Amino acid sequence: MLNPTPPQRLRAKQVASENSIGLSTVWRYVKLGKLNPIRVTDGVTVFDRDEVNAFFAGKTSTGVSK
Repeated sequence: MLNPTPPQRLRAKQVASENSIGLSTVWRYVKLGKLNPIRVTDGVTVFDRDEVNAFFAGKTSTGVSK
């Protein structure tokens, strides 16, 4: 039996870097309910890589959801 791969997590700075957006834009998407943060500790918040990729795959070049 194969062990499933654990979900990959990204910090907000990684989300911004990998998607060519500003860090404040990541937090704006959280505030708008478009990205769901996962709070690990008081100072550490991460995002699920699959969810982030799915969100940005559904965006057009103008930043408006399809």
